[in-house]
Amino acid sequence: MNVKVPEFTTTIVDTGFTPEDEDTKKLYNEVGAFAKQGQPIVIFGPTGAGKEFLARHYYNTLIKAEFYQQYNDKWPSKFEEFYKQYSSVYSEKELDVFLNLLRAGIFHSVNSANIYPNLAESLLFGHEANSFTDARTSPGLLESIKYGVLFMDEIGELPKYIQAKLLRAVDTEISEGCRISGKMIYSLKNIIIISATNQPRDKIRKDFYYKMGLEVNIKGIDERPKDVRKSIPYFICKAIGKRKDYAAVNNMFGIKGLRDVSKLSETEEVKNFGQEQGGLVAGEILMRKWPGNFRALRTALEASILRIESPDNLTSFSEKFRKNLHHYAIKYSDDIVKSSVLVERSFTETIYPTFNPEMDRRILEELNRKKDFQDISDFEKKLLAVFLSSSYETGFMRRDLEEYYKKHESIKHTSEAHIRSKINKLVILKILDKTGNGKSTRYHLTKSFLHKVSLKNANIFALPKINNSWTSRVDEIDELSKVLLTSERIYIQAPAMYGKSTFIALFCNSVQKQYNFYYYTLGEAGINKMFGDIIALLLSKKIRLNTKKSQENAVSNLQPFLGHIFKTREGTRPVLILDNAHYISDPDAIRTIADLARKWKEIILILIGDKMDNALLEDFHEFPLGPWGKQA
Repeated sequence: MNVKVPEFTTTIVDTGFTPEDEDTKKLYNEVGAFAKQGQPIVIFGPTGAGKEFLARHYYNTLIKAEFYQQYNDKWPSKFEEFYKQYSSVYSEKELDVFLNLLRAGIFHSVNSANIYPNLAESLLFGHEANSFTDARTSPGLLESIKYGVLFMDEIGELPKYIQAKLLRAVDTEISEGCRISGKMIYSLKNIIIISATNQPRDKIRKDFYYKMGLEVNIKGIDERPKDVRKSIPYFICKAIGKRKDYAAVNNMFGIKGLRDVSKLSETEEVKNFGQEQGGLVAGEILMRKWPGNFRALRTALEASILRIESPDNLTSFSEKFRKNLHHYAIKYSDDIVKSSVLVERSFTETIYPTFNPEMDRRILEELNRKKDFQDISDFEKKLLAVFLSSSYETGFMRRDLEEYYKKHESIKHTSEAHIRSKINKLVILKILDKTGNGKSTRYHLTKSFLHKVSLKNANIFALPKINNSWTSRVDEIDELSKVLLTSERIYIQAPAMYGKSTFIALFCNSVQKQYNFYYYTLGEAGINKMFGDIIALLLSKKIRLNTKKSQENAVSNLQPFLGHIFKTREGTRPVLILDNAHYISDPDAIRTIADLARKWKEIILILIGDKMDNALLEDFHEFPLGPWGKQA
């Protein structure tokens, strides 16, 4: 076997602050005991309570266990077994694909809520070449991790039919998987799957629940006052480490000789500041309720630190921090006399974009302009736009739209009469034309409408258009403008239907004299589609480049050409905005975005999504967005 054995990589991962509350300590000890035996667990707890940190504690304990050390020693011989098994089934080229993705000993997390339902099986189990249109051999996430831990957060968000497909994988007595159209069944006895959810048990299939592992429960912030006190200095230090004005911060703290700026939060000077300020603000923090738990607290503290525009001396910096915190604590928490009220929203379902999210958006903008569609909800308009975009090449029949509507619980009217009325409106407005008669009638987008929404010769980085009826968001626009002064990597986060895309359109319109903005909507095709579009744009500008090579390592290979696409304005860097970032759930794609954030220093990067992947926390400042008067 003349193949290099992949490295067995075990690294102690960050587990956040050390818990102080007795119940939390007992929980960590319990999880540590399970980890020493390699026993899978499922973590129940509210959003923001620290479920991933608990999973990381499991991993850190596991890799120190006596039985686990043997895996490292035996890895070369185990790898040889895998190699022989796969080489007897797959061609050399297919085998190389598997070997390039193989990771041994790692901890990896994936947010199940961000996985496209129709791609979930492929992402987790893999697929063979030609198993669907244009498919190439691709190993799944479960198959690619050996002797490591896969943390599946928000497992309750997976559709129950996907949970059913995972039954044999999580059953420790079976532990096996198979790619779509697979040539072989592979063992999963060498991977530990840890699941977590903020959902009640009835959201999980009973047979799946009993096979997931041993249940552990983590409490929310209101029941862990000692942990709150311990977390405050930790979050303050981490926030200081995220500031980009390193020289000014080092000078303010009197730090000399620090070569690695990523270690700023670990210096004694910053730690002492965190402890001092933590003691001063703990009382105010403990007097409030935090529905978002530790995640909301972290966001409030981080915003309070990053909001300070020009640090000059520690006294002034401290005063500004505490003043800012009073503002952000009110924003991200509730008074203790209030009950914790979740924002009531009409629609909570996610509408997944198509492979052409830009066309989705253009069709939606056209529907929003039509007075005949003012009487239907924004949710239904978005749903209709995505459906029309997905079927613009093949057309559709009435029953296709009817079945599509019935898949979404938030759509209350799915009768034949309702569907017919919507289609008739589209025909009258010359958005659709039809061929055939009766039940065989087929509908297509008209040529004139297609011309309006066509992506040909379009600016791939065009901003969404402004609607004058939108509610003003001046305060949040002002706040984001100030964050841009100190942070060049921002993640705008809010649940579905909170108007994230419309907010960014308002923001860009408001400060367009200061920055050049480049907006791109991510979809099912992922980040690689954007790279492909950039390559096509460069070629259209007569710029010579090796297309194949550029696609293989796009982040590094496209970097020298960024100036041809993204233009500066009066000394400010251009701003690239990637919408629908939460749909990027593939681990390699997430790593690519993190790599892009670290290497493309020529641009400011803003991501927009429902929830930031934990792998991006170190690189991005989280900017939570609240609901607004007119949801969009």
